[in-house]
Amino acid sequence: MKILGVTYDDKLTFKPHIMQLARTTAGQLASLRRISWLLDNRRRELLYKAQIRSTLEYSCLAWGGAAPSHIAVLDKVQRRAERIIWDGQQRQPGALQCLQHRRDVAGLTTFFKAQVRRTPHLNQLRQAERRTEVFTRTVAAEPGALALHRSHSTHHQRQFTQVYTRLWNCLLASDSCPNHLTNNTVGLQRFKVLVHRWLSSVRDSDTED
Repeated sequence: MKILGVTYDDKLTFKPHIMQLARTTAGQLASLRRISWLLDNRRRELLYKAQIRSTLEYSCLAWGGAAPSHIAVLDKVQRRAERIIWDGQQRQPGALQCLQHRRDVAGLTTFFKAQVRRTPHLNQLRQAERRTEVFTRTVAAEPGALALHRSHSTHHQRQFTQVYTRLWNCLLASDSCPNHLTNNTVGLQRFKVLVHRWLSSVRDSDTED
């Protein structure tokens, strides 16, 4: 079944949708390669972001819970794009952000709109606050943390609410999170910047480890 450009299979694996995305963007990359000799690095990058990456990110919060092996296909597309953009030259650091990083920023921003901004059409995404009978240092470090439903199903653990409830709680417990975040005094753009910096620092530390 195809709804608004997203293909849903009977098991909600989103494999057919991702494979179709890979085929579509492969054709777009071929076109970019053919005209790359006419453009410098900056213009190739701009064209990729506008015409190809936008396709890779369309409605990504709907299918972002797909299996890592399926998502990895899209990462290969971006790596091919990087080779075309830089064409053997030294790649500038931070030129193209990781696709998963961008999906996480978008997901947490949507969560922020639902939990803090109380955006009406996102009410169904709102999660209840965590209730705890024992006051521990971990609980004290995460004021306003949300309840995370336990699940033994890997498929369920990859779904939007599960993934971003965990990330939201980690953000609240981090040193990057302002104490007034849950009081709706942080602007949307400032929140995006905060999340981008926090996720970047987390990934940098994971890379070093």
